Amino acid sequence: MKKLAIIFFSIFTFCFTLSAKEDFFSFSAGLSSGVPVYGRNSVVSTGSEIEKGNRVILGSTIAANLNVLKQISFYLGNDILWDITWNASDKSSKLHVSFPLGIKIYPGIGGLNAGLAYTLGFRADNIKVQELGDYNAITPWGNGFKFQVEYNFAHEGKSKYYPSIGGYWNLMPRGNNSYDNLIVLYVAANF
Repeated sequence: MKKLAIIFFSIFTFCFTLSAKEDFFSFSAGLSSGVPVYGRNSVVSTGSEIEKGNRVILGSTIAANLNVLKQISFYLGNDILWDITWNASDKSSKLHVSFPLGIKIYPGIGGLNAGLAYTLGFRADNIKVQELGDYNAITPWGNGFKFQVEYNFAHEGKSKYYPSIGGYWNLMPRGNNSYDNLIVLYVAANF
């Protein structure tokens, strides 16, 4: 029992002395926008059903962070990207939802970090085009990867409320040997 207590105390002291300047637990939430590149054999659609339409791509990102060491942070989050296209009579809405579980590594250049995450997600399509008719469907859940680069101003800053800016590439399978590539930029607040 004493050995277990000594090991636990040593690990706790090690993590506490080398931990980041952020709290051991922190949260981040932000707004994003990007470019979805749809696969050719997509189960639902390739994103080209409306030509010369108006287009808006909005998103959000939320993460709970476990800042174990100054150089390493683990996170669990939720990323949403909503691709809306319309013209006078046609409408297309594609909602990408994913849940990343990953790690961020800080190489010692301020708050710059690189991250890798396993993601689980789906895409929900709601398409109404006169030539094609109505189409509402959800892709099967897919297991993908998320690669990101971020600069977290709160990591080395004097306040945990400094923002983060970054970008990521999310590769998500959508069935029928097809993948969506989401290239996203975001700004997030830290709490």
